[in-house]
Amino acid sequence: MNQATYSFELITPCFCAGADPTRAEIRVPSIRGQLRWWFRALGGFGSMRGIAVREQECMVFGSTAGETGRASPLILRLDRPISSRVVMDSDAMDAPVLSDKGYLLFPLRSNPKKGVYAGRGVFPASALPRFDLHVVWRGPEGLWADIQALLGLFGHLGSLGFRSRRGMGALAFAHDPPDLAGALRHFSNPQGVRIRTMDAASADDAIVKLARWLKDWRAHGRTTDHPTARAPAPPHNSGFPYAKADHDQGANALAATGRAPNGPTFRPALGLPVVQFFSSRSRPNVVNWEQGRGKGNEAKGRFASPVVLRPHRDARGHWRALVLFIERHRWPTDRPVYLNGQAYPVALALYEAMQQDKRLERFP
Repeated sequence: MNQATYSFELITPCFCAGADPTRAEIRVPSIRGQLRWWFRALGGFGSMRGIAVREQECMVFGSTAGETGRASPLILRLDRPISSRVVMDSDAMDAPVLSDKGYLLFPLRSNPKKGVYAGRGVFPASALPRFDLHVVWRGPEGLWADIQALLGLFGHLGSLGFRSRRGMGALAFAHDPPDLAGALRHFSNPQGVRIRTMDAASADDAIVKLARWLKDWRAHGRTTDHPTARAPAPPHNSGFPYAKADHDQGANALAATGRAPNGPTFRPALGLPVVQFFSSRSRPNVVNWEQGRGKGNEAKGRFASPVVLRPHRDARGHWRALVLFIERHRWPTDRPVYLNGQAYPVALALYEAMQQDKRLERFP
């Protein structure tokens, strides 16, 4: 049996409420889920290459499938209960509409006119906790170094809670962080996460820079990209050609249901569902972008973005704004997206262009 204790701390606000939306709490099942997620994303352990990832996962995390379950030899315990009764929405987070942080926290926008309060339980920036995670490994001795690498990856790149793909709930080692590059080498597919970085001065600065970067690639631009916009000559947004093409496809789907698509769409590859609103009052003005239609003509699932934004603090206390491209979660090339029920092809050109952005450097 092997065991170790890891000291972590949250470095950005964490919306990790469970059944009670007013109480944020750090829970072992959430941490275990993150470890499993990264294990899958990187194709399992290199030392177990030749064994299917699903079987590896059962060996590490246990299984309840079939008639006989398998207990996990990986045991996790927190040093104490960790919770918060603070409830905040985007305004309380200093992230109003049109602000950079507001772009990342748009699901937390309250609407007083409609009596809607979108606040959730949170560990706010003023009270980010530290906690110890006790790890016990009762599996093969030869896999202990791999388990340690998985915990190292979690401490560097992991996050917890709502909007964790958009910079919230980011984690760091409280002290003595292990080497990230060394941890990645323990996995079968270390290139399954492509890490790009920008310098930052603090956690908050990293969030703002990541928000601006994502908005630059995803936003249509509207006024700032209008042909009559002030110098320098528009378009100003890097992703404007892709966003305009998607805007036009939505308008096409809205204007004439059943019309053949005149080209691919791009933004669905960065996450679904997408709801597109138009200002016309002469006809229905909403287009729903979905993966397909399920039973009862209901929308079929979500597609989580393969682009993860992650503030990071290294061993010397230096801050970075990381952009993680998770290759295992990239859009399948043979799957269409449905605009109001009409199938359209999806291209990965935008996703790939984002990876080539010259403002981003390779990391580690």
